[in-house]
Amino acid sequence: MASVILNAFALSLVSGLATGLGGGIVAFMPKLSMRTYDLLLGFAAGVMVAIATLGLIHEAVSTNGVLLTVAGVVLGAAVLFAFDRYLPHEHEELPFAVANSAAYRRGLLLFTAMTLHNVPEGLAVGTSYAAAPHLGLLLAVGIALHNIPEGIAIAGPFRACGMSRWRAAAWAAISGLSEPLAALAGAAFAGLAAPLLPLSLAFAGGAMLYVVSDELIPESHSHGYEHQATFGFIAGFLLLLVLLRWR
Repeated sequence: MASVILNAFALSLVSGLATGLGGGIVAFMPKLSMRTYDLLLGFAAGVMVAIATLGLIHEAVSTNGVLLTVAGVVLGAAVLFAFDRYLPHEHEELPFAVANSAAYRRGLLLFTAMTLHNVPEGLAVGTSYAAAPHLGLLLAVGIALHNIPEGIAIAGPFRACGMSRWRAAAWAAISGLSEPLAALAGAAFAGLAAPLLPLSLAFAGGAMLYVVSDELIPESHSHGYEHQATFGFIAGFLLLLVLLRWR
C-alpha cells in the first residue's frame, strides 16, 4: 500500500509541476505589451471557462447531482469573492513595489483559483491510482498537459505587474503543489476521499467562474484590444476542450 501511495504522489507531483512549464513559457517572452497582456487574459479566461464547465462542474453534476453541485459552485464563488474583497486594491499600498497593482491582484486571484482547482485533480489521481494504477497514470498525463496552459494563465498577470520572469514562473509552479498533496490524501484514504471529490470539483468550478466574470473578461476588454482578448479566449477554450476530451 505504501508503494501505491508514493507512486500516486510522484505522478501527481510531475503533473502538478507542469504549471511551471507554462510559467517558463511566459518567462521567456519579451516585455509584455498591453496587446499581449489582453491576449493572455483572454486566453486565461477561455482556459478557465473550459475547465470549470466542461471539466469540473460537468463531472460534479454527473456524479453528485444538480443540487450539491449548485451548492459547491456558490460556495466556491463566495470564497473567491471574500478573498477578492480583502486583497489590496489599486489605491492601497502593497507590501512590496509593483508596477501594476491591479495586475498583481489579478495574478493572486488566478493563483488562488488554479490552486483550488488542482485539489480535486490531485484527489482524482490518488483515488484512481489506488483503484487501478493504469487509470491513475493516464489521468496524471492528461492533467499535466492541461496544466501547462494554466501556468501561462497564472504567470501572465504576474509578469505584467513587474514581477521578475523567474519569480512569476515560480508562482505558476507553486500553484501545482496542491495537486500532489491532495493525491497523497486521495491514495491513502481512497474510501473517504472519493465522496468528497464531486463537491470539491463544483467548489473549484465556482471559484474559477467568479474570477473569469469579475476580473479577466472586463479587464481584457478595457484597453482597446477586445478582439485580441476574444481570440485569446476562443483559443484557450478550444485548447482545453481538446485536452479535456483527450484525457
